Amino acid sequence: MDSFLRVDGGVNLASSPSSSFLTDNADATSICPLITPSPPTNALVDPLPEPTESAFTIGEELAEKLQKVQGKATDAESMSSASSSAEPACAQLLNHRNSYLHMPNDEEPVAQENLGNTGPIQLSFQNVPEDYFFVSWNWPLIRKISLYMFLSGLIAMVALVVAMIVRLPRSCNPPTQWYQGNLLYEIFPASFYSSSQGMEGDLKGISMKSDYLMNLGVRGVRLNSIFRSPHYPKDFENVSSLTDIDPTLGTLEDFNSLVRHLKSRNISLMLDLPVASFVQKYPAKKNLHSASSTKNDSLEPESEFLKLGDDYDPVEEAILFWGLHGVDGFYLKGLETHAEDHNTAHLLRRWKAVMAPGKILIISEDVINLTPTENLFIVLNNVDLVDVKLQVEKGVLDVTKQIDQVQNGTLFSKPGMPWVHWSLGNVNSNRLANVLTHGNATLGATLLQMMLPGTPSLFYGDEIGLHDISDPEDERKDIKHLHQLTMMPWKGEQLKVLPWIYGGDNSGYFDQVSVVSKMANLRNQSPSIYMNSVYKQGDNRANADVKYAEKDFLVIQRWYPRRKSYVIASNLGSGPRADSTSETISFKNVNLWPGESVVIVLD
Repeated sequence: MDSFLRVDGGVNLASSPSSSFLTDNADATSICPLITPSPPTNALVDPLPEPTESAFTIGEELAEKLQKVQGKATDAESMSSASSSAEPACAQLLNHRNSYLHMPNDEEPVAQENLGNTGPIQLSFQNVPEDYFFVSWNWPLIRKISLYMFLSGLIAMVALVVAMIVRLPRSCNPPTQWYQGNLLYEIFPASFYSSSQGMEGDLKGISMKSDYLMNLGVRGVRLNSIFRSPHYPKDFENVSSLTDIDPTLGTLEDFNSLVRHLKSRNISLMLDLPVASFVQKYPAKKNLHSASSTKNDSLEPESEFLKLGDDYDPVEEAILFWGLHGVDGFYLKGLETHAEDHNTAHLLRRWKAVMAPGKILIISEDVINLTPTENLFIVLNNVDLVDVKLQVEKGVLDVTKQIDQVQNGTLFSKPGMPWVHWSLGNVNSNRLANVLTHGNATLGATLLQMMLPGTPSLFYGDEIGLHDISDPEDERKDIKHLHQLTMMPWKGEQLKVLPWIYGGDNSGYFDQVSVVSKMANLRNQSPSIYMNSVYKQGDNRANADVKYAEKDFLVIQRWYPRRKSYVIASNLGSGPRADSTSETISFKNVNLWPGESVVIVLD
């Protein structure tokens, strides 16, 4: 071709097999050996013949430069051939002894000048070690251990999830304290059960019947006076000490054993403290408001009272003593006789301050009614239950009025107030079976009591319809105030000796016990029944509504947000309201006999 140059004119280049001419693929041979140098099959072929002679001649200097370039190309070809025959390309890339032609070694300069041309850039790499340190590890064992660890972790996570699911509460009911909404049980110890089959009951006898209390659904037991008196039990109220147990009932060790028996069955123990005579003997009975002083006249009455802190207080001593022996609550009997005294409220504050958390004080409704207005909230802030005796014997209208007065009174005015302690009978009143004249109406009245908002309390024997002792001839007129303290009968057991108080047949209706137990369990599981109020939008109200109260027929509904509602229908009159044997009851035809009650769940 015309574009090729031929060396001519006086200088003859040395000819050799490798440098006699410059080949067409010289550039191709200088590139990476990974690129194949053979031309593609579809390469274009120049149809023009080779030129036979040069169009012009070049000088000697230019010929020498061309010869050097031609020599370098020949060396590149030989180097490429040697590389391709010695090792694969991938091995050359990882070996520092082999390098690209256009890349210099690290030991050489990055750029080289040779007759105005820049030399090739060579890169070198460190020699890769033949074996890494982890190559010699026991990989089969490592894989097994990793698998076992993964499976163990997976099993542990599954077990944890299952355990959390199992421990989740089955219901999302609002929590309450042990004394709030649960069934309490009042016992006169000398008339409950004798462990030695003697005339009087004792503390060991109560321990022996602790399973009966648990099966009944009782959450707390309250013992009437257990303290030493000259002629216990006939003059049980004539107490000489608040820390000594009357020998008739047993010893302090017997008391501690009773506490353990009850605690193991999730039953708390409470005591009646007859504080009336002991408060009278206490120096705080004096009117502290009129006390003369110089620099303390501006202090509050309770601050004046604190000056008496070193004086002996038998009530405080008794609370501390019995608290150390496992007692969880105290009913302050007779405190209403001192309710009008301004110092009584501050005494309550002092007694409550020495009690451990979870231990309670109970007072009667009369204390609330007789306390001066300026001290009322001091009293309410330091007691936990207020005893209200439900007058069911007076009929539907009086019962409805009493319920309305309690629900619209101070105890339901705001959250945090003491709960109502509903009772039908107690140690100082006639038996429920005697005041309700319509056959055995004790079961119906008990169900009504257990459906009211607050904490219900049963007097021992009322669950079986126990009567006062029979004394038609007034032969026991001297102990008429004790006729309600009948000895508790037990199914399948016969008395070997006459009890300390006896008169007529004292058998009971033991089939009623299962009904009371079912009602206690239903109450414990239903917030609509065991909760006493609902607080919503700044308004606190009892969650009980009297739906019907006419002609001795009373209907009360209990409700709670997002829970089922319950209805109690009771006949407190003298006429039959006929039949209630079917499980499904139509409100258009609810018929009950006098003294009967029925509890209905509303879907």
